[in-house]
Amino acid sequence: MTETPLPRQVVDPETFRSIMSAFPSGVTVVTTLDGGGEPVGVTCSAACSVSQDPPLLLVCLHRASSVLAALVDRGGFVVNFLRDNREDTSVLFASRTSDRFASVPWEASPRSGLPWLPWDTVAHAECQVVRTVDAGDHVVVLGALTHGAAHEARSPLMYWRRRYGTWPADEDTMAVALTHATEG
Repeated sequence: MTETPLPRQVVDPETFRSIMSAFPSGVTVVTTLDGGGEPVGVTCSAACSVSQDPPLLLVCLHRASSVLAALVDRGGFVVNFLRDNREDTSVLFASRTSDRFASVPWEASPRSGLPWLPWDTVAHAECQVVRTVDAGDHVVVLGALTHGAAHEARSPLMYWRRRYGTWPADEDTMAVALTHATEG
């Protein structure tokens, strides 16, 4: 791995947030169990696929996050890809509320037994931690997918320019979008 020092001049935090918010993303809740076996989780919009062979994904969590510490200690986590109209779930897991699981139905995931939000998700991925990489005020966590599923009939929750939205998944909207894309 090659590493170079940061440039002397970088953009200010507000410019960074403005630029990054121009790129829509899905919204996830990363969950695991703490040392006492209690469920913990945090909202995360920095999640993406890394590799198909082997199947890897990454999530980026703030280095001071108690969820980060718990998932590294546990060695596993679940990425819950939120479905449309689950803004309340995202806001709850982004808050400082101590017991985020008190008002959200959840189950133990099929393979690992880690917290899973089946009614709030369009998909979920159970992962084993394979590597962590320090990256500024965050830590990149690489996870190998050991189990998961997608729910085809559901649309994802999206986040763009600091607002929630949904993917235009109905067939008429998709047909119009595809027609315009092929005509251009």
